[in-house]
Amino acid sequence: MRNWIFAGMLILGGANLALAAEAPAKAQACVACHGQAGVSISPEFPNLAGQHATYLANQITAFRDGTRANPAMAPFVAGLSDADIGALAAYYSAQAPATAANGDATLVSAGESLSGYCKACHGMAGVPVADEWPVLAGQQAAYLQKQLAAFKSGERINPLMQAAIAHLGDPEYKALAAYYSQLAP
Repeated sequence: MRNWIFAGMLILGGANLALAAEAPAKAQACVACHGQAGVSISPEFPNLAGQHATYLANQITAFRDGTRANPAMAPFVAGLSDADIGALAAYYSAQAPATAANGDATLVSAGESLSGYCKACHGMAGVPVADEWPVLAGQQAAYLQKQLAAFKSGERINPLMQAAIAHLGDPEYKALAAYYSQLAP
């Protein structure tokens, strides 16, 4: 009996892997910046692999609806339906996350000391429990640093983020980005 259960788990697990490997057709527009399986080939663009589906869907919707401005993203998301967004979010969240580890290694310790400002929302190791917040662990350092600066400048709006980082500046953002980029998601 146990052998049948184990065989069933293998079959179902294989089916899930096959489903996770099938990218929605609309994902082809994402590959140039975010990589084939959601792991960015450029430190300027975020890794999507392993992010929470709810977070991804919320962000793609915000890009599409214009509540999160990004001229580079606008043409790619303008024609997406809610179903398209859901399929993209589900696909990328099911992909294996990677560790960018591309932040300045000399700043990791300083970033770890500063990470206390982030842990209440983003988790003790950069992986939040709430699925509407992004996974920071393993993210591209340059991207993280740019997003922190965007929150500080008001380019991106989130009252929790604005309050948490109001007293920090570029050196602290660089240290936080270095720290989170090297954590394994």
